Amino acid sequence: MEEIKIGEFTLTTLLDGVFPCGPDLIPAAKSKDGEKLFVDAGLPQIGPSPEPINAFALRRGDRLWLIDAGCGHQLGPDFGKVPAALKSLGYEPEQVEAVILTHLHEDHIGGLVTEDGAAAFPKARLFVPTEELDFWLDPTSPAKNPGEAQQKFDLAKAVLAPYEGAIEAVPADSEIEEGVRLVGLFGHSPGHCGVSIEQDGKKLLMWTDIAHSTLLQLAYPHWSIGFDFDQPQAVATREALLAELAGTDVLVAGSHVRGMGTISRSGDGYRLEPSEEVSSATVKATKAA
Repeated sequence: MEEIKIGEFTLTTLLDGVFPCGPDLIPAAKSKDGEKLFVDAGLPQIGPSPEPINAFALRRGDRLWLIDAGCGHQLGPDFGKVPAALKSLGYEPEQVEAVILTHLHEDHIGGLVTEDGAAAFPKARLFVPTEELDFWLDPTSPAKNPGEAQQKFDLAKAVLAPYEGAIEAVPADSEIEEGVRLVGLFGHSPGHCGVSIEQDGKKLLMWTDIAHSTLLQLAYPHWSIGFDFDQPQAVATREALLAELAGTDVLVAGSHVRGMGTISRSGDGYRLEPSEEVSSATVKATKAA
């Protein structure tokens, strides 16, 4: 686990699992350009590249929040490692005060519930982008969007149900509390948001699913992944954000990014420059007081 401090905040990566990302998910990678990226990274000519699925612990003093909750039991036994990662930091699920959900795809919300469908974080409030909540809970959405599998709509309802009365819809680009705000990054899903953490002149953007493979999509930001709800919008959002971040001191982290750092230009694309401020999280044998 890696962590970084932003003022009074500490953000820690909670690795939920690793998935293979290759031309089956990003079709443009089946090309000479894609082959070169894979080979230069020491991978087979057609990949895949092993990419993380991350959730994040956000701590401030004795308060513990999560950003997303991981896969839970949705994607098989190789995933669902967020609870164990939390325990290694010294925390129990009951200590989670709130969960910020960046969007409602299974690898971000599956961990909200236990195998029997109960709330995995029984004392937590949920903060959800208004635009995302409206889309997935609208009873007319499945018929209007046949490309989205019905089980995705069913899952969104199922994981939110145990938290009824503790869900707060937050419009994109709104502050959740001082220093923490949602940032609208639409395209990957209708209400897809990042989370900005800013204090004492320092800023980090957890950009969620702006890129599912930094190897492929920073070099070629116009390469789409099949999971994107609106691919042209997702590409436009990614290209605009990378151009905005390049050369600044804004730190970035991501749901499918290893490490944290800043963005710089690299030829016609970009690269992630690891931050020297990132450290290894302290693993505890017992839960925090």
